[in-house]
Amino acid sequence: MVGAFPEFEEAEIIQPGGRPIPESLEPRMRLYYINNEGVRLRVMHATANTDHPRGSIIFSPGRTEFIEKYLETITDFVDRGFNVLVLDPRGQGLSDRVLDDKLKSYIDDFQTYADDLAFAAETLGPLLPKPHIVMGHSMGGTIALQSVLSGAMSPSAVICSAPMLGLFDLDTHIMKWTIQLFSAMGLRKRNLPFQRQRSGLPVPFNINKLTSDKDRYRHWAAYFQTTPRLRLGPPTYGWIVASLKSMAYVNRNASELNIPCLIVAAGADPIVDPKSNETFARNAGGSFSVVPGAMHELFLERDVYRDQFFETFDRFLVEQGL
Repeated sequence: MVGAFPEFEEAEIIQPGGRPIPESLEPRMRLYYINNEGVRLRVMHATANTDHPRGSIIFSPGRTEFIEKYLETITDFVDRGFNVLVLDPRGQGLSDRVLDDKLKSYIDDFQTYADDLAFAAETLGPLLPKPHIVMGHSMGGTIALQSVLSGAMSPSAVICSAPMLGLFDLDTHIMKWTIQLFSAMGLRKRNLPFQRQRSGLPVPFNINKLTSDKDRYRHWAAYFQTTPRLRLGPPTYGWIVASLKSMAYVNRNASELNIPCLIVAAGADPIVDPKSNETFARNAGGSFSVVPGAMHELFLERDVYRDQFFETFDRFLVEQGL
């Protein structure tokens, strides 16, 4: 049974076409709005499928993402004996948007994301038994690592899926310099040109860069297709500049990460360079694994790839006594 919950404003869950919530998760989860200095953040807390939790997983999603995308993955964590906290990053999902144009993807500094993650963990702290494991995917992986390296959070371990530590589309100095220049010229809140998904709607499956699993992609896409409030367009110049700053900070301080760390890269990732993941893990003295053939979204990939992530995940936890 779900235990006693603090008095927070309840938040809704989106179910395209009335899609059912995973059976073992539904009675164990609650969604809330919490307020961080005037910014309303939507969070989900789920309790472990045991009376004696192993600890808590605090999870940060990637860019454009939202809680519902991870219902299957949250269920995997809950069934492994963990309490789970996930939030919609500010500017995404049903958390408050940053700009008046709600489709624009913008942030002033990734430390704001990291501080929101820490705030959510502190606010729901009584519901999150230790040890704490901070996790993140893609952008969320960068946020997770920055939250630890900046001292905003002090978990027992950090685990990242394809963390955004080196982007193929920004692999040249001239590209980075050009974007930073345009942002400095006052264009920071404008979208980058020539981007797909300008309306926040997903691209057709056959040209997507996220997953080779057609059914999981279709289920993910249905959220955006049926619920305009979840949509988010391409990144702005300002978001890219903030991401470049964050990636540089995290990579530069890798050796300061003094807790157990697992980085899992997607071998066929067309977005995040797997070599950047390997380099960070080596510099941090952490564990590194790659899932050969997997595209960027390891949690939305086919079972043959997804299962490899969880095999690595389970082995790492046993090795660390978590």
